[in-house]
Amino acid sequence: MKLSRGHHAFSSFVAGLSIVAGLLLSSGAAVAGPNADGVLIVSYHDATTYSDGDPESVCQLIEELDPLLDCGSAVTNVLTDPPGRAVLWAVYAAFPLQSSPRLAGVTVGVDYDNSTVFLVPGAWESCGDFVLHDNDWPGPNTGAAITWNAARTEHLVRVLVFAGYEYYGQDTSFDLIPHPNGGGFFADDDVPSNLDEIADYGRLGFNGDPGYLPCPVDDPLGACCLPDCSCVVTTRDECSSQGEWMGPDTACDPNQCPCPEQGACCFDDGTCSLRSEPSCIDAGGTYLGQFTDCDPNPCEVVPVFDSSWGRIKGTYR
Repeated sequence: MKLSRGHHAFSSFVAGLSIVAGLLLSSGAAVAGPNADGVLIVSYHDATTYSDGDPESVCQLIEELDPLLDCGSAVTNVLTDPPGRAVLWAVYAAFPLQSSPRLAGVTVGVDYDNSTVFLVPGAWESCGDFVLHDNDWPGPNTGAAITWNAARTEHLVRVLVFAGYEYYGQDTSFDLIPHPNGGGFFADDDVPSNLDEIADYGRLGFNGDPGYLPCPVDDPLGACCLPDCSCVVTTRDECSSQGEWMGPDTACDPNQCPCPEQGACCFDDGTCSLRSEPSCIDAGGTYLGQFTDCDPNPCEVVPVFDSSWGRIKGTYR
């Protein structure tokens, strides 16, 4: 039975195609979006057995009979017993628990040794509303883009289902990889879509290969750009109230914050700080120009003396 879906409403096709084009042609946004830090994992579903009599939607069958409740519960290894027994496995998008994902599209690739891992012909299914894939999909080193008409907000989203087997009892694997023709990205439902690069990819191992399960880190650290152009390393949640987070594992050395050119800003008390011109003026300082420095301090104290309004009027009468 062919599990892939090939017919959709015209509106779904147009909406899906526009997102797919953005996914494949864009280089991705520099600033983290709602799907940042997300990963793709793969899980063997041992409670669901593949057969030609399966219903049209195997995605729905797995949801009813063997749902994956959290990333840590994924099964990443299949023992070949008996040889050639076809099994089902699914690909999931997984996001940190503290995030608020809005998943509208994903690009992904697959790779495996097709002399040891065999996919049942036609036995794959997209769990989205539209799929655009390479001509040889799902062969080794091929890719697909999957989209949903409405953004998915769960922290664990089923993306694809495959049926296949390993016949010779060898240690081998089925690997998730970036899309070979555009890279791996999650897209949200903004127009245009914000693209977040997929942080890591899982692997299903057969026999002695244990597979790989890269569950997302709940509180990753990254560079946080503050309004004064300084940079601190902190979590996204801590940064959101004071600055702009640059993504997981980004660093402040060198400072990568996209700020205006700075210069010395002098205040009446003789203190000096490096600021952009707007920041200096807003703070009541005097801007000395781009690339001027505070070391040595170029600022002078503005003299202040006590007087009275009558004395001032008498002086300038």
